[in-house]
Amino acid sequence: MDIPTSTILILIAATILVAALVWVVARSVPRTRGILKAETARLDSPTRRSAATLLAGWGTAAGWALGAGIAVYLASRVAAGIWLRARNDADLGPYNEATEENHQGFMACQRLPETSPGATETEVQHCMDALGEAPIGPPEVNEAWPILIGWISPMAAALLALALLALLLARRRSSAAGEPAVHSAALRPRGIMSFGPRWALAIPGVASLLLFGLLVATGLNSSPDNWGRFTQLVVPRNGSAASPSGGYELPLTPGTESALFPGWFFGVPIIVAALALLLSAGILLRSLAQAPRPMDPSILEIDDLVRTLKAKFVAGVSGAGLLTALGSMGIHTGGAMLTLAGDVRQVEGQAEFFYHDSMLSGVYLAVAGLLFWVLAILMLVLAFAAVVELVAARSLAVAVALDEEPQGSASPTP
Repeated sequence: MDIPTSTILILIAATILVAALVWVVARSVPRTRGILKAETARLDSPTRRSAATLLAGWGTAAGWALGAGIAVYLASRVAAGIWLRARNDADLGPYNEATEENHQGFMACQRLPETSPGATETEVQHCMDALGEAPIGPPEVNEAWPILIGWISPMAAALLALALLALLLARRRSSAAGEPAVHSAALRPRGIMSFGPRWALAIPGVASLLLFGLLVATGLNSSPDNWGRFTQLVVPRNGSAASPSGGYELPLTPGTESALFPGWFFGVPIIVAALALLLSAGILLRSLAQAPRPMDPSILEIDDLVRTLKAKFVAGVSGAGLLTALGSMGIHTGGAMLTLAGDVRQVEGQAEFFYHDSMLSGVYLAVAGLLFWVLAILMLVLAFAAVVELVAARSLAVAVALDEEPQGSASPTP
């Protein structure tokens, strides 16, 4: 039994995701708890309670936000798939019915001498003439809107996750507005790159630049479809044939061939969504970095740990959304270029099949798209790891603050 390529890719992605999550649970969480134990072991009880409040709310809020984002992504993909199938059925249904009816009529005419003994060739020909002409070819399916929903859904889900996180934290700050708090001012300026792994913080920006560049390039090379939307890649053709060794009659007939392409119709909304997601991530990271620091210098290390985990979550969510969109654009752009790479040309009075130079570019884009998808999965794991570490660290900090867990001289695990 043949397994579809899409199913294989899904299984590979699921394997990468599960393996990465196992690594997170087995390594990242114990490391975070070890660091927190070592830091809180040196503090007195009031200071431990202050340290515990640094983690309150973020882990739960991040978990709810991440879960909501994943749910919205899956729901939108399912809805886009259902919509696309409905469009296909609506546009291709009449064509399929007419084709099947014509085929059945043709077969009935062919069997006429068997079913009606004595039928002549003239009667068979009259039977076929009465059938009418079969449909020349299937109509173009009006599938652009469902495809756009599917392509934009990862960034919309990431944007929703960050917006929900900001809303939950704003509500928590509002409810705690009357509680006394003492913070210190920053001695040096802090920005969006001040906390968290720099490579993770840089990935959303790099992914955005690559996505913008790719979509501008595809938009400039796109052509309108039957509805006037720039969704097609159209290339000139000398002719077409099923086999390069079939023997062609010259001269070859010039023409064009087209394939679905991420043109301006898809590119402009995706660029707007990417800008909104990048701006939201930047605002959250800036707010996180510029929040007042604790007055007590003994818990600054814990404060750094908390901010680092928060920055990892924001970078992971935004990076996953942008890289998923970038991977989809790379795969579909490369696929369109590969579909149209074959052509026929005249060589010494004979026609031969060949591939344009664009074939290599299509292969590179398709492979790059798959790699971007893998990186998107790893960024999602980074966000999940931050949630798990925040929740685990907070539970440990609360236990320590209440003296429910004995203090030791544990040192941070490497």
